[in-house]
This record gives sequence, structure tokens and C-alpha cells, in this order.
Amino acid sequence: MRKLNSSIIAAFIPLCLCGQNLTYSSFMEAVVRDNLEYMAEKCNIDIATANIQAAKVFNDPELSINYGNNQDWSVQMGQSVEAGLSINPDFAGVRRARINSAMDEEALTEASVASFLGNLKYEASVAWAEAWRLKQCVSVLEASVEDMTSIAGSDSLRLASGDISLADASQSSLEARTMKGDLLSLRAEYANALMNLSLMAGGAAVSGIEDEALPVKYPGRSDDELVCMAVQNRSDLKYAELSRKLSESNLKLLKASRSFEMGLNLGYSYNTEVRNEIAPAPIYHGLVVGVTVPLKFSAFNKGEVRAAQARITQDGKYYDAALARVRIETVQAARAFNAADEVLKQYDDGLLRDAVRIAGSRKEGYLKGENNILELLAAQAKYREVMQSYIEACACRFIFFADLERAVGCSLCL
Repeated sequence: MRKLNSSIIAAFIPLCLCGQNLTYSSFMEAVVRDNLEYMAEKCNIDIATANIQAAKVFNDPELSINYGNNQDWSVQMGQSVEAGLSINPDFAGVRRARINSAMDEEALTEASVASFLGNLKYEASVAWAEAWRLKQCVSVLEASVEDMTSIAGSDSLRLASGDISLADASQSSLEARTMKGDLLSLRAEYANALMNLSLMAGGAAVSGIEDEALPVKYPGRSDDELVCMAVQNRSDLKYAELSRKLSESNLKLLKASRSFEMGLNLGYSYNTEVRNEIAPAPIYHGLVVGVTVPLKFSAFNKGEVRAAQARITQDGKYYDAALARVRIETVQAARAFNAADEVLKQYDDGLLRDAVRIAGSRKEGYLKGENNILELLAAQAKYREVMQSYIEACACRFIFFADLERAVGCSLCL
């Protein structure tokens, strides 16, 4: 294990001392409420909602005003003022298609944000499991340090009375000092893990975690039930489905924009008197009504349409692939959790009790002079190894449970 000197450790630990102790539920609430990356991600929904509002805009009319002077000051042919108004009505339903596309884009964005939240919860659970593991390991090592320090103090008295050799007394003292160094390093790792929790919870200082056990309340369900739940709840599967729907809406929008269009024009003109002696004319008013029909020769090019159709086919394949992946990931996550649960049951079936009993027996025998120092150290090392393996097994089961919830797409707690 990597050693850190006390000055570096002292720089880490105070950062977490002014915070608060958290339970897992309060931590997850803070993650959902205050995580900065998630807050930034949610802004995409506001952007998509604003795009729907923008898509509702109507075509703007055009106003034109013209002034004409037919050499009125030299040959007296008069002047004219013309005003016109033109508009392109949406006969093809481009606006409605544009709105539908924007609404599908919003739904797709919501699915993307939901997927981000699911991954964020999983990462938060992994971070919590790591902090919990380090806390438990610190507790185990603290107890071992206290125990070994007590043995080293006892050995110094036994050395003075001649009951043990100098080598045995030095060995216990060396072991106590070595374990203290490991404890300092482990405390620094725990402090860093708490800082990771603080970052995920939006920056609020975290000084410790209160839960003594990792919360796992998994009501047993069959693989088929879990797969059905995943198909209904997985946000990435919804994203794949909505992507195909959006592509279909975009195709409709494309076809609407390439369909028949017609513009309407309405104009009025005022002409002054023509005083030219050869071709005089009175004041008169003119009215113009007309239509414009764009000649869309570009519509004969089907490249954009074919690309949009191919994109729909592609999204359909992506959905099928996502569906197959969801089924496999759910079954794999369930099996991994069940395996981790079986591993943990081995410790509950007496493995921990035996490790505690053997370590206590070796300690008692050493203090009575029945065992040597090496037997004691081996028993204590084995005890710490078993405890650390048990702690890691608990953390692994919790992580696999979080992974199963992510695979299913919803909470599995009772």
C-alpha cells in the first residue's frame, strides 16, 4: 500500500471536517437535486421546449413600397407610388411538420436526460460503496492498531521481566508502528472518497457516512420479469425508439418543404397626372392581385429523401440492437448480483466468526506464552484479510445491485 507522509494527509482531512454526515438516501437525494453536471444536462430540455415555441412561428408577410418618377420634371410624364403585400401560405403543412419534429426532439432529449440520470445514480452508488468500504477498512485497521499497540505495551513489560525475548518485543512494536502508517494512508483515501461524494452531491462538504450497512433490499424476481421491466423502463431503449420516431418526423418535414407552394400578392399604386401634351393622362389608381408558383426543379433530386428514409431504417436497426442489448445486460446483471449474493452468504455462514475466534485464541495464547509472535501476527493478518474480503464482498454486491437497477431502469427496492 502506498504510504503518504503526515503532512500530506493533514492537508486532505480538514477539507471534510466541516461538512455533514450523510446516509445513502440523503446522498442520493443531494445527487439528483444538486449535481452540477445533471443540472447542466437538464438545460437541454429547456432548450428543446424553446425550440418547440420557435417552431410555431408563421411565415412572415413581405411589404414592398416603390416610388417612380417618369421624368415628370422634364417631360411631365407623372410620378407613381406603389405598395404591395405578399405572403406564402403554408398549404403543405410545413409548420405542423416542423412542430411535430420539435416535439419529438424534446421527447428524445428527455430520454437522453433520463439515461444520464440513470448512469449518474449508478456512478454515485459506486462512489458511495467505495467510501463505505474504506470506512469499514479504517475501522478494522483502527481496532487492529489499538490491539497491537496494547500487545506492544504488554510486551515491553514482559521483556523487562524476562518473559519474552528482545526480538519478540521489537517485532510487536515494529508491527504496531507499521500498521499505524497503513492506517494514516487509509484515512487519507477515505477522506478523498468523501471528497468524491461531495463533488457528486453538488459540492456540499461531506465529513462522513452514517450507514453501517449498504442498503440492498432486492425482492427476488425471475429473469423474464426483470427483462420485461427493462423493456418498459430503460431510457436508452426509449431513446432508440424516439430516435426512429424523430427520423420519421424529419422525413415528413422534408417532404412538406419539397411539396407544392404558392405565394399570394396584393398591390396598390397611385399615379399622378401626366401633363405631357402628346400623351396626357389623368390621376389614376391601380390594383394588382397575383400569385407566384416556384418552379421546384430541385424536387426531382431525391437524394435528401432517400437519405432520410435510410436514416429511418438505420434507427430501426439501432432499436433492434438496443433491445437485444437490454435483454442481455439485464440477465447478466441479475446473474452477477446473484453470484455476489452467494459469495456474501459464505461469510455469514461462519467464516467471519471463525476468523474472529482464531485471532482471539492466538492473542490469548501469545499473552500466556503458548504461542510465538509469528503465529499471532499470522492469525491477525488472516483476520484482517478475511474482514477486508468480507467488506469488499458487501461493496461488490451493492455495486452489482446498482448495476442491476440501472439495467432494469427502475428501483428494485421494496
